[in-house]
Amino acid sequence: MTIGSIGLIGSGNIGAAFVKGWIRSDPAMAGRITVADARPEAAQKLAAATGASIAGSNRELVEQSDLVLLAVKPGGVEAALKEAAPLFSRGKVLVSVAAGRTIAFLEALFPFEVNVFRLMPNMAVEVGAGTIAFAAGHGASQALSEEVSGLLQMLGRVIPLQEKFFAAATAISGSGPGFLALIMESFIDAGVLAGLPPAAARELAGSMLAGTAKLISEGGPGPEKLRRRVTSPAGTTAAGLAVLERRGARSAIIEAVQAAWARAGELG
Repeated sequence: MTIGSIGLIGSGNIGAAFVKGWIRSDPAMAGRITVADARPEAAQKLAAATGASIAGSNRELVEQSDLVLLAVKPGGVEAALKEAAPLFSRGKVLVSVAAGRTIAFLEALFPFEVNVFRLMPNMAVEVGAGTIAFAAGHGASQALSEEVSGLLQMLGRVIPLQEKFFAAATAISGSGPGFLALIMESFIDAGVLAGLPPAAARELAGSMLAGTAKLISEGGPGPEKLRRRVTSPAGTTAAGLAVLERRGARSAIIEAVQAAWARAGELG
């Protein structure tokens, strides 16, 4: 099939990030996207900010969409699809970012076969730099999977992943931006303490983090080699790293990821 129209159920943070990311990549996408939310004011705000259309109900949204992106809280999945479920018999595609709701769970909501995909994205999809774990349902063809993946590639890197690994992916790519945001805050605070203007400290910290990630991910040295490359004997980096190791920074990050992984496992 050819996916033309896209409907978004749920206009919160991650749903809005998808819409903004698509339109940032291609402004013409605004004409293909319709949004809805249990809180009409949220859908209205997103539509006003992006130029997307608004549906008066989830059923209306599904009626006019080829692909439906479900971006609601896990506990709201059934209610969001209840009235619109029969419309999926027309070959519509369901793409879910609801944490803990497996493909099997989603497929079981319908008395007929539906093309279901499950994603684990992060907020960077808003700026075309997202990381999106991607799993296809049992009935999805290779051609359809490639078409859906192509839409997602407008938002960042798509990583096909067996669903059993989604909890681990959630802990790293889903929760990771929150962990890195805390680290960036710390760099900014340290820069201000050292005398930098806050705006300069933020720009330096942001550029450094983005540049380091780009260097590692685009064919540069691995993290360990890069760390060794920038650490001169008795230099500034060596002095700082000694403090981080002494304070247990490495183990704290590992424990944070493990805690997020355990919580993601509890959600499913």
